[in-house]
Amino acid sequence: MTSAKDKKPLPAHHDPKGNGFVNPWPSFTRHGHLALIRMLFGFDRKQAAVTPTTQLPKILNINKDLINTFSRPQERQGTSTGPGQITATWLGHACFLVQVDGVNILFDPVFSDRCSPSQLAGPKRFTPPPCKLDELPRVDIVVISHNHYDHLDLTTIRNLQKDHKPFFYVPLGNKAWFHSIGIKDRVTECDWWDEHEHSFHDNKSGIKVICTPCQHFTGRSLTDHFKTLWASWVIESIPKSEGAKPVKVFFGGDTGYRYVPEGADENAMPHCPAFKEIGDRIGPFDLSMIPIGAYSPRWFMSPIHCSPEDAVRVHEDIKSKRSVGMHWGTWILTDEDVTEPPRRLEAEMKNSGHDPNTFNTVNIGETIVVDV
Repeated sequence: MTSAKDKKPLPAHHDPKGNGFVNPWPSFTRHGHLALIRMLFGFDRKQAAVTPTTQLPKILNINKDLINTFSRPQERQGTSTGPGQITATWLGHACFLVQVDGVNILFDPVFSDRCSPSQLAGPKRFTPPPCKLDELPRVDIVVISHNHYDHLDLTTIRNLQKDHKPFFYVPLGNKAWFHSIGIKDRVTECDWWDEHEHSFHDNKSGIKVICTPCQHFTGRSLTDHFKTLWASWVIESIPKSEGAKPVKVFFGGDTGYRYVPEGADENAMPHCPAFKEIGDRIGPFDLSMIPIGAYSPRWFMSPIHCSPEDAVRVHEDIKSKRSVGMHWGTWILTDEDVTEPPRRLEAEMKNSGHDPNTFNTVNIGETIVVDV
């Protein structure tokens, strides 16, 4: 019989009453209903509107030849598309197809028109996906950061299961949702810092999936907030030759960095310590995908969404060599100008003394190849 003394204390991000999860840092605050109502009534629809003159992100047809080349099992030596290169294709919002050592990993895929419980109402895309879901190559792994509708989409997940039968990685509490839609196998639920390994291509390719912290919340209705966990993620290659270094990729999911009340000095506010811990424990990273949009009004959104300035701090904390901005240019979720995030990102990189080419944005559908 286990005594109370033998029980391990719950991690700090687990609600002590067993009611879900919390952000265990002073960099977070949980807004109440009055704050939500105030935010909704103050929403600047004119500023956030997409008009015929809005310079939207370019949408490119995906480079199927390039993507398919990196989808093939490669020998460890003597090729130009081996373990020393990563590709990342932005498919809109927070969805990326990342290819590491011939393994195809899809992050937060949403191909539906609306990120909503219904396709009859809710935020509607102002930029379409650069391809149809069935135009993607073989999908080996699908990684989900959390259960908000702009990151977890029923139709997309069902089609991926039907056509690809990938391994799904989800934060704690989300396996039940997958079971409820008939996906019973290959769903791995993770707590922060859990690690899992996979071998592919007759053991020529090895991939480690690591669930890491971030600052956000969850919920698919008005009554289930904070009931399931949210996460950032790390993909790390497993070298097959002695002395070879692993390739490391960071996916920020959806996260805030610091709560900034109205009138406060941003730089004086506590920031989320999780990213420095990730950088110290796992970094540096060869490629990172970091959210830069959905940050206005700042007083309301700052606990859960990064501004471009916050994103640069994350880039620094995790020790990223090359980062790409995401979580913008797809749906109107907040009231900043939809074209603003890349401009602010570029300005902040320059103001911080960084090479702007080490953290910038790409076109929807564009594939970048990162040499490691």
